[in-house]
Amino acid sequence: MNVPEPDVTSAHTILMVDDTPANLALLAQVLEERGDRVLVAQDGEEALRRVQFVLPDLILLDVMMPGIDGFTTCRRLKENEDLRDVPVIFMTALSESADKLAGFTAGGVDYITKPFQLDEVLARINTHLALRAAQRKLAEQNDMLQREVALRQEIETYLQHAYDLLEERVALRTGELARANAQLVAEIEERRRIEVTLRRNEVRMRRLVEANIIGVYFWEADGRIAEANDAFLRLLGYTQEEVQAGEVRWDQLSTPEYQAQTERGLAELRETGRFTPYEKEYLRKDGTRVPILIGGAVISRRQKTGVAFVLDLSEHKRAEERIRYMADHDGLTGLPNRALLRDRLQQALAHGGRTETQVAVMFIDLDYFKHINDSLGHEVGDCLLRHVAERLLHCVRQGDSVARLGGDEFVLALPLIGDCGDVAMVAQKVLDALDAPFHCGDHELHISGSIGISLFPDDGKDVETLMRTADTAMYYAKEKGRANYQFFTQSLNKAAQRRHQLTNALRHALAREEFTLFYQPQVDLETGTIFSAEALLRWKRNGDTPVACNEFITIAEETGLILPIGEWVLRQACEQLKRWHESGYTDLVMAVNLSPRQFFQPNFQDMIIDVLNDTGIPANRLDLEITEGILMQRTEDNVATLKRLSGMGIKLSIDDFGTGYSSLAYLQRFPVDALKIDRSFVNGIGQDSNDTALVTAIISMANSLRLKVLAEGVETLEQVDFLQSHGCPSAQGYYYSKPVSAEAFTELLEQQSRRMIVA
Repeated sequence: MNVPEPDVTSAHTILMVDDTPANLALLAQVLEERGDRVLVAQDGEEALRRVQFVLPDLILLDVMMPGIDGFTTCRRLKENEDLRDVPVIFMTALSESADKLAGFTAGGVDYITKPFQLDEVLARINTHLALRAAQRKLAEQNDMLQREVALRQEIETYLQHAYDLLEERVALRTGELARANAQLVAEIEERRRIEVTLRRNEVRMRRLVEANIIGVYFWEADGRIAEANDAFLRLLGYTQEEVQAGEVRWDQLSTPEYQAQTERGLAELRETGRFTPYEKEYLRKDGTRVPILIGGAVISRRQKTGVAFVLDLSEHKRAEERIRYMADHDGLTGLPNRALLRDRLQQALAHGGRTETQVAVMFIDLDYFKHINDSLGHEVGDCLLRHVAERLLHCVRQGDSVARLGGDEFVLALPLIGDCGDVAMVAQKVLDALDAPFHCGDHELHISGSIGISLFPDDGKDVETLMRTADTAMYYAKEKGRANYQFFTQSLNKAAQRRHQLTNALRHALAREEFTLFYQPQVDLETGTIFSAEALLRWKRNGDTPVACNEFITIAEETGLILPIGEWVLRQACEQLKRWHESGYTDLVMAVNLSPRQFFQPNFQDMIIDVLNDTGIPANRLDLEITEGILMQRTEDNVATLKRLSGMGIKLSIDDFGTGYSSLAYLQRFPVDALKIDRSFVNGIGQDSNDTALVTAIISMANSLRLKVLAEGVETLEQVDFLQSHGCPSAQGYYYSKPVSAEAFTELLEQQSRRMIVA
């Protein structure tokens, strides 16, 4: 085994600390064979006892040990003055950067991860032994230098004595020479005093640098840092080698926004030789920022050098932030308090006023909380309030605010709210969250809330009014039996209740088989034949006339019910298409609308495959209609999903094209087959020049991209003629047929077949 030997002339004493000495047996053998003395301790306490009798030259220290761990052991070793300079190498299986940082912070000089290579360990041991020997040699040279200084002082004292004798003799001979000599002595004394002061200041400076209490670096006018202490280097993440190589420059450490302050500091430095300490931020080597307080002074104007003192303000800034946080937040729950809520509400109202959007204030009072507090004590009551705060936070969106006013009163501030129905959904979500039992210690607690709601600007245009109206509505909720929510105005309350009822009914619609599909034909304009059917969802509540999806689809999206409903639509449409194929209409295509929430669900593609496999429908007979919004979200995921669907043979169409924000670049990037011109533009053909021009442009663009194009909402012969004359190949709308049941659609197909036979 080729093991590098340490560059030293005598054996060393090495202390190994490991709760399993067998792990280091081979290393101990090699060290002893080369003449080193190896001591073994099985835990930190034993190591601390051994160093009281034997001073090791190096310590190998495991981290994970019974009793005190390696980091604690190292810190306690470093408390001993005799052991402060003894190198400690950590040897452990822990490899995280945080563990390594903890080791170096504890006083370690190196960190070796198990399992280790023997050659590497020996090399590192030799390196640190050699470094220790160099440090000792440096200390010896320092002692020698001090002795030389002392000798020099003795010589100076002797010379001064001789000089004084000579001065006395000269003074006897001539008074004039005595006066001149006295002046010379005064000048020499002043120079000596200055030199002593400079040496004393230099010693103090060196002690300050080496103490590493604050960061210190010596700068030069050209931007280079000539020297820096370890505290400064640790703060910014650099090494002494990088400083010596000239890679660390003080003129590149500041962030741009502090340029003006830096310029003022340099101007003061040039004028007075120093600059008043000020706060700024330095850039660490890794690019992160650190807040500092910096001061400095000129050392030599001739050589244009100086010194800077850098104090890390990170802890100070965190303490300031904590104080600010405590001033704005409730001490029990950590929620914003009344002052912070007021500030946020004022900002929300100002934004709502500019954007003409609503802001909702929801005042929540816990029902019968006082009974819990009085019967079980404030400790249980406080526990319950903390749990309530946690649940309320899960009921709101990012950007909303949850605050505690005190006692059992909470407030939710909801900016950018859509309508009262959205507010009602949040209120119901809060009631549902409070309905689940709370566990505080051994107690299972049940509580409800009474909620009052006010809306900006209808119920108030300032914070005080909105809070007052929400509070009034909350008391009305209590009067209505508690555990409910009430809007400040009865009209809004009725609207919200209708939405709530619709949501509840929608949750049961699938199970009650209240949904049905209607189909609208898509027609080839050249031949007039039906080539595709678009499946359209209808809701038939309690035997009433089927309701179009416009009225309830938004609720389905918000509640997530669109996922099971969407799968039901796809499956029912494919099953119906299979029946038509079996009846001989094998070329017929089925178009099905997809919502963004369906498209982004994790198992979306698997669901499509399952439906196709279960129904036996060829993939090229399925046309999935997506919105432009899907193209604008999560682009990379969209590309992959759409390419997989297109690769299966499924047709992809963009529904309501022209109403979104997709660009030509997006159309070229995605594997789209067709564009469907939105009915709002088709309605304007011949009546609105902008709509007419836009339809013409879409058809032209689609043809240039070799995309099929279909016009929606065609109702007149004039529209048909215009579309045909401008190259639009297909259309759908009331001109051909309104959406009809499967049976009626079958009749349309049969009529078409009879016309073709006659022709």
